[in-house]
Parts: sequence; structure tokens; C-alpha cells
Amino acid sequence: MLQMPWTTKHLCLGLVLAGACAAPHAQAAPSIPGPPAPPPQRLQAACSLDALPDASLDHVHVRAWPALPGDLPYYEARSALTGARVRIYHDPDLAPAAAAKSACLMGMLDLLSGVVPEARRGMVWSPMVITRNADYIPLKQDGELRWPNVFSGTGWSPAALDFLMNVMPHEEVHLIQRASGASWPRWFEEGHAEWANLQVTEQVNPDSASEQRELRMQDLRRLDAPRLGAWGGLSVKPEAIERQLSPEDRERRAKDPSYNPPGPFKFGPDDLMQDNADELGRYGAALALFDGLEQRHGRAAVRAWVSAVLASKDAGQIAPLARQLLGEDIAQLLD
Repeated sequence: MLQMPWTTKHLCLGLVLAGACAAPHAQAAPSIPGPPAPPPQRLQAACSLDALPDASLDHVHVRAWPALPGDLPYYEARSALTGARVRIYHDPDLAPAAAAKSACLMGMLDLLSGVVPEARRGMVWSPMVITRNADYIPLKQDGELRWPNVFSGTGWSPAALDFLMNVMPHEEVHLIQRASGASWPRWFEEGHAEWANLQVTEQVNPDSASEQRELRMQDLRRLDAPRLGAWGGLSVKPEAIERQLSPEDRERRAKDPSYNPPGPFKFGPDDLMQDNADELGRYGAALALFDGLEQRHGRAAVRAWVSAVLASKDAGQIAPLARQLLGEDIAQLLD
């Protein structure tokens, strides 16, 4: 049963977590030997749709906290293995639902720290909010980035569980990616997040992972040309150029659409547009790119490449490091 204050909960870790506590770079804390990993079935049971409020995992400690003024109450789970912690904020009457998945969420994120080894000991993961208020606006405090999971009732539905399984790990990967302060291409951010997310979900809920992968592949099959390299890129709106043309240039362009008028031109933020077309299909294409790299080079090699990229803090190193570490020119995969 959940108690006040801390109460011990079980944590299931797959073999993937071996080495998760090892310091991936100089700033990380030294590794601390962890306890043996319990059977995967323990985490799967804690993360099941019908898990009870007292669902527990060893080495995960859960505590209930009252709401601060103007905020929601929450459960905070801490891992004795990785030193990480995560919160689930909740509507007051959804406390049993939050309690039922607090250990589960922490257990999944401990698995993620093995998949994305840049996660340091003592990681503070982004919280989830379970609420029936579809208009809930997350509070911004202490740098938190809260992810609302909107409930239709008082218990976990398949849709709410899907959010836990296939949205939360994905968004937590972005937390790690952006910790470097670098700006990454959309295909790299989303492909890596989907790829890492599914490595966690397939250990916790294999059926959910299979369904998510198939949905991504269906979206990809409906896409004519992914053009991953252009995803999220900025271009100038045609009208921003048109308004700066001389009458002579407009007349010449009307006769010859291929005519490229000489500048100089001046553009402001409102003159630019971002290429975010066909987003669902591009998510599938980015996942397929990472899956393909894994099939050709192995999961460990792709993880090593991602780690090197994040450590470089330079998006310009993505392709060179792929050539160096994977022996593959990925430029052709982005056209």
C-alpha cells in the first residue's frame, strides 16, 4: 500500500539497463552498483491497464504530496537504482489512478536511461498530468514541462494507457536531446525519440509497441516523398519576395516563371514559413530511418552514434559521425 512518507516499490529493469548507471561522459555522476533486475513481468504487471493503486516495484519509492496553492496534488516516484525522479500531477479524484501508475512510469524511465545513456543519475524527468479538464493549461514552475493526459473517466482507459506508453517516453527523449542546448533537425529528434520510445514500450507492453510501429508504417506508406532533410526547415514565403520586386521584374517573371530576380531582399520573421507538411508520414519515415540503421549496423552501434552526436552539441556532426562510426553516408536517406 502507498504510505506517507516514502514506501518501497518494485522496479523491473531489462538487460538493456545494464550499464545505465555508468557515467556516459565526464559530467555524469559515478556509477553505483544496483540491485539485481527483477523479472520483466513485474513491470509489465505494474503498467497493465488494470493495475491497482498499490501496484509496486522494488527500488522505486512513491510519496503523495498535497497541492500547492493554485496547483494540483501529485505523486512523486524516485528510483533507488538511478536516483531519478518523476511526478504525476492529478485531479483530486484521480489520486487512485495516479497512484496506480507512479511506479510504472518511473520503471519505464529507468529503462529509458539505458536506451538513452545520456540520462544522468539523479535525472528529473518531465511530469505527466492526469486530468479530465481538456482545457488544462500546465503551470510553468521550476523549469517543469508537464504533459497532460486527458482522462474520460476516473480510471485508466486504453487511450490514457497509450499516452503513458507511447507519448511519455518519446517526450522524455526530447528532454535529453535538448539538454545540450543544441538545435537538432526534426528528422533526428523525432526518429531518435520514436526509436528509443519503442525500445522501452516493447519491454513493458509488446502489443502496444507493435501497434504503434504499425501505425507509423501505415502513415509512411501514405506518404509520397518524406523529404526528411527539409522537415522543419525554413523558407521564404513567395509573397515576401513578390512585394519587393520592381514592376520590370514582375513583368519579366510573369512571362518567364523560371526567372530568379536579383536581390537584395529584406525579410522579417513573418516572411518565413516552416516545412511541417505530412507530419505523421514523416514520423514514420524518421522511425524507418533509425530502424534501418539498426538492421544494418546493430542497436549498440546506432546508440553509440546517437551518443556521439549529442555529445558533439553540433547538428553538423550528424552525417560525419555516421560515416565515422557506422560507415554509412546518411545524406541519401534524407532526400
